[in-house]
Amino acid sequence: MYATGLHSRQQVLELVTRLGLTTKAGKRVSPQTFYQLLRKPIYAGILEVPAWGIRQPSNAMPLVSRETFNTVQALLDGKRPTITPRQRNNPDFPLRHFVRCWRCDRPLTASWSKGRNGRYAYYRCQNRACKAVNVRREEMERLFVDYLGELQPKPEYLRLFGEIIVDVWKQKQAQATALHEAARRRINGLLESKQRLIDAFVHRREIDRSIYQEQLDKLNEEIALAEIAEHDARIEEIDIQAAVSFGEFVLLNAARLWTELPLSQKQRLQQVLFPHGVQFDGGNYRTAETSMIFFNLEVEHEQKEDVVALPGIEPGFED
Repeated sequence: MYATGLHSRQQVLELVTRLGLTTKAGKRVSPQTFYQLLRKPIYAGILEVPAWGIRQPSNAMPLVSRETFNTVQALLDGKRPTITPRQRNNPDFPLRHFVRCWRCDRPLTASWSKGRNGRYAYYRCQNRACKAVNVRREEMERLFVDYLGELQPKPEYLRLFGEIIVDVWKQKQAQATALHEAARRRINGLLESKQRLIDAFVHRREIDRSIYQEQLDKLNEEIALAEIAEHDARIEEIDIQAAVSFGEFVLLNAARLWTELPLSQKQRLQQVLFPHGVQFDGGNYRTAETSMIFFNLEVEHEQKEDVVALPGIEPGFED
């Protein structure tokens, strides 16, 4: 779950806690302990004793794949991007920090305010020198739903976009195969270098421990990064037509879906549709750059071949 990059560590910890994970003493697992758990290579079948310079396959049955473990390490080290909901989210304000002020371009904040007849929710600019936006929550979110409805693509363009995705998918499959094979060759080369290093230190005594440890650490890091690259080069086997159909459904029903989704999924949908966010001027939404999803739906049919050749237009699907 954490390896997907779609969930924070705290979210994963809360889930496994509800499923019954505890310490040996039956207490709740702390965030620090959970972080250490994600770092332990033994769960991926790797025996590691840094003090002795040992890092090798273990006889124990791995609980997770090496690829999953390496991906998690890259996420923990900040070497891979994540798409996780903001911490300290308030379910009352899904657009908080996502929409920006049109004048100062600062993310809007939101809160409840007391009035004569009760409490009222407002989105507002958090820049004290600006304060160009101060709008009731109901109005702001209604206008956002209207904005999603206006961006609904035409069905004929959507069908064209589906054809483009399938074409690009086939190209990416061929590219992924080549990248995967190259990454595997690099891993094999690094493993051979590691074995020669071990032989030079253990069997032939040609180098001292400090040099051996330094080179071993370097090789282990390069091997881990190469294994991540090998995993990233893979394109999972999916029903591409079914995935395209699902994408079409989401785009044609974005406004309705946004109103029905829970907070975290609302925010993920916003992020996918508007990766650069949106601005609000008090009455209208605007984007400095039209979402690539909607922009590419309006490409004329005769431009199809040119569009397919452009880099960066590839589908991204998740279960």
